[in-house]
Amino acid sequence: MAVCAVGSTTLRADVDADGHLDEIRGLNREGAGSVVFRRGDHRTTVGMGDARGFWQKLRGAPKEDMATRGTFGDFDGDGYLDLALFYSQRDVGDSVRDSMLVHEVRYGPLARDLSSDRTGTIRMGQSAFVYGVWVTDTDHDGRAELQVLQSAGDGMAARHIGRQSGGGISVSDREADAYAGAEWPEAELGRLGFRACAAR
Repeated sequence: MAVCAVGSTTLRADVDADGHLDEIRGLNREGAGSVVFRRGDHRTTVGMGDARGFWQKLRGAPKEDMATRGTFGDFDGDGYLDLALFYSQRDVGDSVRDSMLVHEVRYGPLARDLSSDRTGTIRMGQSAFVYGVWVTDTDHDGRAELQVLQSAGDGMAARHIGRQSGGGISVSDREADAYAGAEWPEAELGRLGFRACAAR
């Protein structure tokens, strides 16, 4: 089933490949959405923070100011939505913390807890806090690019671009853009190559 957009922050797609359309809600530049799985009249909602596995949650328990960020896109071009997931520590004032416990891609189809039998590493140049993530397909090749908004210190954030490579995603060290906090771009799904869903 094709992926389509409802408004600017919701996608419809068959995330778990069970033949039923699911909804990914609340997608924005902060990457804090949730998935509503549908099967008949039954619905199950899984938030981005719930996607971390047991050991990932255990490792993060002693740390303060941690945040989960994630986004969905077809990074390997196989027709299934994949999940790019980050779990990193917020800055202290203007100082960057070097603590990123999760930086992985889970290839679809995904289970109903957003786990996957096939995962890969998101290779990052640094482990600074991830403010937000979203996807684009600027070259229209059917493989999503990962846009990562990461702390650059002193209240600034830098946008880095990642692409599928060698069983994972490689994120460029080069800054595509730099922003002050109030200037961060909104990621509107309708402008990122997702077609609008047909009226029901």
